[in-house]
Amino acid sequence: MLVPIWKPDSERPFRISIGSIPFSLFIPQEVLLRQALTRYREFTADSDTGLPIFLRPGSGTEPESETFSYDLDGASLVLRRSAAEFRGVQHEYALDSLLRILLTVVLLPKRGFLLHAATVVRDGLAYVFAGRSGAGKSTVASLSPAGSVLTDEISLLRFTDGRWQAHGTPFWGEFRARGRNQHYPLAGVYSLVQAPEDRVQSISKKEILRALLPCVLFFTGEKRANEALLHTVLEMIEQVPFWRLHFRRDARFWEAVTS
Repeated sequence: MLVPIWKPDSERPFRISIGSIPFSLFIPQEVLLRQALTRYREFTADSDTGLPIFLRPGSGTEPESETFSYDLDGASLVLRRSAAEFRGVQHEYALDSLLRILLTVVLLPKRGFLLHAATVVRDGLAYVFAGRSGAGKSTVASLSPAGSVLTDEISLLRFTDGRWQAHGTPFWGEFRARGRNQHYPLAGVYSLVQAPEDRVQSISKKEILRALLPCVLFFTGEKRANEALLHTVLEMIEQVPFWRLHFRRDARFWEAVTS
C-alpha cells in the first residue's frame, strides 16, 4: 500500500510506524517537524490508531497518572495510559532517543524488544549480528551486499504472525543505514567477536543470555518489567538459532555464516 506524502502541519499528527507499532507525533516546532519528516520518511504510516506523542515545553500538565517516565539530558518522556509526552526536546537527536526509550516500554507486552544489533537480509531471511559499541555491527553492514541492510545499529525483534521476526528501524549507527520499514523471519542471531579467523561457534543458553542481555535496550529497573523482558528474551532463545560469530572484519565471514 502506498502511503501518501505527509506535509508539515502542526495542527495534525505526523504518523509513523516502527515494528508495526503506530505512533502519532504532534510536533509544534516547524524546524523539528521537518527534521522528523526527513529522519522518519521511510516509516511514514497511514494509521490513525497510533499512540499520541505530544511534544511539550519543559513543564506540563498532569491530566492522568503516569505509567513510566525518563529524563535524558534536559529532555524527558512521560508515558500515560492514553498518550505520551516528550518535554524539552530541542533537536532531532533528543526526539530520536526518547522515541527509542518509549518503544522499549511499548514493545514489552507485545513480545518484542530492541537490540543493539545490525540486521542483514539474505534470501528472504534476517541475520541479526549483536554487539555493544565497537563490536563490529557497522562493519558487518558495510561488508554486506548493497540494499541488504535492514538496520545497522538498533534491531527490533518481535514475535508476529506465528514466528520471530526482525523489523527495520530508523535508528542508524556509523554506517548510517536509514533502515527499511520491512520485516523478515529470523534466520539466526550472532554475537560478534573480532578474531583472526572466521568461524561460527555453538554456545550454551547461559552463555547466550550473557552475550545477549547487555545488548538489549531497556530503561527501567522496575522488577516486574525486567521479569517480563527476561521471559521474552528466553522465549526467543528457545525458538531462534543463536551462535557466536568470530570474524576478521572481512566479507568472507558470510561463508562461515551460511555454510
